Amino acid sequence: MKRLKYLLLFFATFLFDNSGTPIPILTTTALISVGKLKIFPSFFTIYLGLLSWDTVTFFAGKKLKSVSFNLKWKFVRKILIEFLNVYISSEKILLPLCKFVPWVGKFTPFLAGYTGRNLPALLIIWLGSLLYESTFFFSSLIAGKVFLKFSKILGIVLFAVVILVYLLWKSRISKSIVKHPR
Repeated sequence: MKRLKYLLLFFATFLFDNSGTPIPILTTTALISVGKLKIFPSFFTIYLGLLSWDTVTFFAGKKLKSVSFNLKWKFVRKILIEFLNVYISSEKILLPLCKFVPWVGKFTPFLAGYTGRNLPALLIIWLGSLLYESTFFFSSLIAGKVFLKFSKILGIVLFAVVILVYLLWKSRISKSIVKHPR
């Protein structure tokens, strides 16, 4: 049963990470905070998921480079050209930091392979994946532990803020109705 959790974590990371929010990382750190998962195996599993996606898409890009595309749809061709232009013009920054940009992190390994980059480019992408995962993993893990430790206080403060916002909104609406009666 324990191995199944990590297998699911691997596939969730492989398929869904870099799509805007690191949902697998955030979910994992929440589960670590409540004792359902362990830190090291989770970190390693997420990193393997990121590396696997990077590797598969990098070599898919290399393979598809040799296939000639007869793109009949102009907008698809235009999008591909624009992506390639952005990629080529900002490659030194994009490779290590691509994972921090939603969806770009998913497609940068493919574009690196497609544009004929070699193994050093893939290694830099892997390093970027490690930086990305470390940033979100450890910051959300710390935030999760702080939240659990102070959850009662934070709940009371959040409730007070909601009540205050409601009262201010109600007061403003009441003044608006008094100024502009129908």
